[in-house]
Amino acid sequence: MFSGPSINYNMKNTNIYFCNKEAFNMESSRLLAENAQLRKMMGLMQENVELRCILKDHERKDQIITPPGQHKKDHNDLKEEAKMVNSCTQIDPEKVKKCQRIVGEIAFQLDRRILCAIFLEQQRLYGYRVPYIKEKIIEVTTSPTTGKVDETLRSELYQRYNHIMDELRKLGYNPAVHPHFTEYMVNTYGITKDRNARTKDLSSYNDPQYLNKMITECMSSDIVKDIIIILNCLVYFAREDGKSLLI
Repeated sequence: MFSGPSINYNMKNTNIYFCNKEAFNMESSRLLAENAQLRKMMGLMQENVELRCILKDHERKDQIITPPGQHKKDHNDLKEEAKMVNSCTQIDPEKVKKCQRIVGEIAFQLDRRILCAIFLEQQRLYGYRVPYIKEKIIEVTTSPTTGKVDETLRSELYQRYNHIMDELRKLGYNPAVHPHFTEYMVNTYGITKDRNARTKDLSSYNDPQYLNKMITECMSSDIVKDIIIILNCLVYFAREDGKSLLI
């Protein structure tokens, strides 16, 4: 005599269960969509932070270029600088300008070679910067929608990074200094945009001895050592990938 109400009660519970499940699925979908949107916004914010960092790095150029303890120059330092300026004035200004552009190009090419050697899977490297490679490795190996980490890819990227840094250290490259130094060189001197001029002087620009001599003659003596280091690092990559210095 109580079977009717019992059936109704069970059907009611079943309806409630399916309603709750449907509501749960809808809420899950909504949260996943919101999560994806938030991650997209975080990506945009990160790009904004990276651009701000570039500006800050540019503002810190004196700290990057000037060795510690030499921020205040005494009378003898100023005399030496005056001698250096006088000697530089004897060099063709056009040659100095060309050398500066080549230095900027060398720095740019080295950064691209480092990034390409680590992020082989990436077709575009917009937003990728050598000073923040480790942070980028974490970002590209984390799913923007689920937050799941691709441990295999992350391990592979770290192995590439560590191998390249170990090889460049042998040439004097300092991962804590030279990534910022190369960005400063690019921001200060630019790159060789004139491809016709680059083609005309291609044989010279791909001769490390010629570039070494030009850098020593035309660039300020306090940064020549670091420029030669990044040149030697670029020579290392050219030997490894079989391509010219200036791609």
